[in-house]
Amino acid sequence: MDAAASTIRPRRAALSAVFVLALVMLVFAGAPLARADVSDFTFDSFDADMLLTRTPDGHAALTVTETIVARFPDEDQNKGIVRVIPDDYNDIALHTEIVSVTDGAGSPVPYEVEESRREVRVLTGDDTYVRGVQTYVITYTQRETIRSFVDTDADEFYRDINGTGGEQPFGEVSARLRVDADLGDAALEGAASCYQGRFGSDTPCDISRSGGPGAPLTWSARATNLDAGENMTIAVGFARGTFVPGEVFRTPLEQFSVDNAPALAGVSLGAVGLGLAGVGAAVVARRKGRDAEGRGVIVPEYGPPDDVDVLEGAELVQRGRAGVPAAVLDTAIAGHLRIIDDPADAKRLTLELVRADDATPLRRGVLAAVFGADAEPGARASLGPHNQDAATALQALPKAAAAELRRRGWTERPRHGRSVLAVCLAIGAFAVAIATLIVAAAGTYPTWWQVGAVPATVVTGILSFVFLRYRDRVTDAGAAARDHLKGLRDYLALAEADRLRILQSPEGAERRPVDAGDPTQVLHLYERLLPWAVVWGVEKEWAEALDTRVRETGDDLHWYAGANGFSTAAFSSTFTSLQSASAPDTTSSGSGSFSGGSFGGGFSGGGMGGGSVGGR
Repeated sequence: MDAAASTIRPRRAALSAVFVLALVMLVFAGAPLARADVSDFTFDSFDADMLLTRTPDGHAALTVTETIVARFPDEDQNKGIVRVIPDDYNDIALHTEIVSVTDGAGSPVPYEVEESRREVRVLTGDDTYVRGVQTYVITYTQRETIRSFVDTDADEFYRDINGTGGEQPFGEVSARLRVDADLGDAALEGAASCYQGRFGSDTPCDISRSGGPGAPLTWSARATNLDAGENMTIAVGFARGTFVPGEVFRTPLEQFSVDNAPALAGVSLGAVGLGLAGVGAAVVARRKGRDAEGRGVIVPEYGPPDDVDVLEGAELVQRGRAGVPAAVLDTAIAGHLRIIDDPADAKRLTLELVRADDATPLRRGVLAAVFGADAEPGARASLGPHNQDAATALQALPKAAAAELRRRGWTERPRHGRSVLAVCLAIGAFAVAIATLIVAAAGTYPTWWQVGAVPATVVTGILSFVFLRYRDRVTDAGAAARDHLKGLRDYLALAEADRLRILQSPEGAERRPVDAGDPTQVLHLYERLLPWAVVWGVEKEWAEALDTRVRETGDDLHWYAGANGFSTAAFSSTFTSLQSASAPDTTSSGSGSFSGGSFGGGFSGGGMGGGSVGGR
């Protein structure tokens, strides 16, 4: 069979797949998808009356009159409809020409025509709003509306009526195909089918034939209650060779896609392989950059290392987000500032400067961030959304702590060579998959794995970024301090009786003498460890233990001033305020090898024409 007469599978499915993928990507990226107000209406009916003739040179010619009844809301929403008519069927131009647009009474309706490579858009109406039931009668002509199919060995009129691209339901869709009497003998008996539903649906609908030998033939079909996106397709078969096939026209990109379809399919599989290689590179990079193992055995400790402040410790054990609140508490407990709890305003936290002398570098940094460099004792500052400068200054402290750990040689920056390779492979795999799908869809119907390669490379890319290591690596020099802090975590998580037993044990007495029978000594120990409880996320449990000791001793906590003194509930509220107030407010800112449908085996959306109709 002549190559020009060969049918290339409709690419509407491919383009739909690309469109769906684009929508998914917009959703993951956080782009809002809003339905236009002009789409909020319905169609009562869509009727297509078609006359198929044969030109003197043997080509197919079609005259179409579409009567479309729309039901608009009784408000100023729509100015008309937009009828999208495909002007290409498997790379053969249909030469669509709009003849007229009228209303139901035959009066002209203003309209505009927009043309592109593959479709003609008819925009009805002007700047005047329309309401209620409106009828639009669009008449146009097309050529080359017949295709040859190998599986049916026939020339076919295979046409979508209203199309699968609409957003409105249709109460009724009907169609009539009339052919000249001289084509009646070429019509194949029983070779007529009708399908309805979404793209790919093979649900049948009724189609009937009327007329006899030597007289014009008419095929009539009807479908009712079609939802948005549902279409009616009819297929009528004629003897092969009844019509001269149209000439295939392709752009250079489309021709490249057709000529290289097998190679493009292989490239899509290669893109997935590239993504898997990126995952492998990320895993290797993570293994090479893992922390030093340390001693391996964690022993409970009831005090932090002497040469590590709470902010450095939080960075060392990957609890950096808790570091700033813990540092503020540590500065208060050391006697340099006082936390003043105001139950009437939970979003504001007031701090009072007590003294700045003999403060450690960390505590001086906290005081400078909150009160400024030249504040005097007694000065007060409120943290909260109104004081973003203080919150921003406090958030700079963890960077200084991380730099100090690197200076000591306790941590080191990760080596980026393998990580960069993993990132490049992940991004490259996604780019290749997307580009290959677009090129494949330009000329042929992509394979399922070409469509699936895009989400597959997205998954491998996500895995690559998950496996990558972004934080500093703990070295052998810093492993001892890290393990000590893990031992402190285990101590903080113990029950009260177990904590006291450790304090009374010979090993505990050797590490740091504390008389477990002296409530005051235990109170001071618990008090000093409260910032570290914040680091490890057990501040609520530790505050309860501290509350118990405060009530046993009757002492006041010099660093906390509340309406009713220190309590677990009061501290919980204060700590919540401290967490939010010490962080900046981020919310405020400015061919013939494919199937025909006349003998069955077709589907809705598989034909030419169709397109869509929507609101304007």
